[in-house]
Amino acid sequence: MNPVLFIVVLSLVIANCLSARSETINFTTREISLGLSLEKAINSQRIREGKSALEPLTVDLNKAQLIYSEHILSGLLKSDDCDHDYRDFRALQQLVETSPKSIAVAIPTSEVIGCPSSTRGWSPELMVRLWTQSPQHNQILFEEAGRSNIGCQVKQRRGQTAALCTLWVPNS
Repeated sequence: MNPVLFIVVLSLVIANCLSARSETINFTTREISLGLSLEKAINSQRIREGKSALEPLTVDLNKAQLIYSEHILSGLLKSDDCDHDYRDFRALQQLVETSPKSIAVAIPTSEVIGCPSSTRGWSPELMVRLWTQSPQHNQILFEEAGRSNIGCQVKQRRGQTAALCTLWVPNS
């Protein structure tokens, strides 16, 4: 499967899984920057805890992450809820797992979500601090072994901010 076909198929699978109309990927430059800052803040905390830093996603996997995150974060911000259908994450995993090894150099294994909260005062550092205080989030981000890559996205709407990070393991 070539990279363009991979992205088209991913879009269709996730859109079908969500039973939603096709949505465009619409992250602002600020949101992309906040996502990258969130990855850096997580890696800084990992290093403070004596863990290795996680690598950013490859271009193809980052595109898949953007498509997935757009659907999940937009849904969370529309509902002001912090729950989503885990089948969507499983669809992302299955698509990546069945892609050629040249694309699927890593497989998503877990995710953490920063629930919609007020944009005023929100920062990547605050998000990481909140996640370290949650046993489940702390386990996923800082204690589980074998993680190699991370992809984080942030979405802002109507004064609310939500974040999502996926953690990936090497596809060996």
